[in-house]
Amino acid sequence: MLTGKQRSFLKSLTNTMKPVTQLGKEGVTEAFLIEVDHLLEHHELIKISVLNNSMCTAKEAANEIAEKTDAEFVQAIGNRFTLYRQSRTNPTLEIPGADNSRVHNNRLKQLQVEREKQNKMQKQSTGKRIRKSVKPKTPKTSK
Repeated sequence: MLTGKQRSFLKSLTNTMKPVTQLGKEGVTEAFLIEVDHLLEHHELIKISVLNNSMCTAKEAANEIAEKTDAEFVQAIGNRFTLYRQSRTNPTLEIPGADNSRVHNNRLKQLQVEREKQNKMQKQSTGKRIRKSVKPKTPKTSK
């Protein structure tokens, strides 16, 4: 459950976002829920637009989708609504006042992978023989 402060933080992030998908006249179907689930896993915070020919309002659809995808309803304005769910595999969004330990652990894992790649690249580059450029010898002049 999101607190008011967390909700307002997420609202500020979604202010400039564009909707990632649309809910049409068929309403909330199983295929749509699968798509929203994948979007939440990848983006964590998504905005959805409800078309005018849809049978339900934005708030009704948001509450139904949030319940079925285990997400949090953030806001609904006009025909658009926003949902949030922390990614289970790759959490990246830090929310103030929440338990962000999974986000920190994920960042540490990413840093370790990057360091291992750098170490591997360094080992590969130092294993090769490096030739230095040789300056041509200038003949000594005798006096």
